[in-house]
Amino acid sequence: MGDWIVDFQGRNHSTAIKLNFLYRYENIFIMDNHRAALWCWLECLEKENNLNLFHVDRHYDALFSPQDYEHFPHDHFENISISEYLACGYDNEFFAVTPLFRWDNYLGLFVEKYRSKIDSWSFATHGKGAAPHAVSYTAYEPWEFPVAIGELSGNWIFNLDLDYYFGRMGSGQMGRLFTDEYIRDWGSSLRKSLDDGVIKVLTISMSPECTGGWDGAERALSVLTGGLGIEFTLPG
Repeated sequence: MGDWIVDFQGRNHSTAIKLNFLYRYENIFIMDNHRAALWCWLECLEKENNLNLFHVDRHYDALFSPQDYEHFPHDHFENISISEYLACGYDNEFFAVTPLFRWDNYLGLFVEKYRSKIDSWSFATHGKGAAPHAVSYTAYEPWEFPVAIGELSGNWIFNLDLDYYFGRMGSGQMGRLFTDEYIRDWGSSLRKSLDDGVIKVLTISMSPECTGGWDGAERALSVLTGGLGIEFTLPG
């Protein structure tokens, strides 16, 4: 059994600033969007050396703003609680608070803060959003998976967004691009790399806004976790 780090709030809209749940099973973290991913990596960053990072997502998630980084809680960040992390923010000119860690910038902030601790970077995306501005990376295509996962060596943070498996159809709606077999094989390959100690921490985002809604996200997650060999379903 795992632990609910952030209790399930319901099948609500996430937007860039809301987190509806965060669940941990051993070194696997599942959430509705990747806003909390950086927090999930802190324990790994403390324990491991010579780390690498693999980001698989429809988007780069690496937007960087000096204004955001000015408000990064450097002094106590490694010991921050999840509630403190999610509450980080700063006042903006519209008399509201801008959350510091959002689903489009958490990786950009991570690059700026921790790039000296990461030996190599790998990205598999659909080319959406802001690419990392300060690091060189290896780019992967869909047909290189899941074999590419089994070829990894060293110590890896693996960041997977289920929206990588989806695209916009002719109808304008988001639809699955890949078969159950393909996604299940991802899970099996990730499981082997976790068991072999190559992947030190795995973060998974459901991204219902980008995966055909909660139903599409939950179906894809069920296939992936079947390959991973873990049981996970959302309440209700």
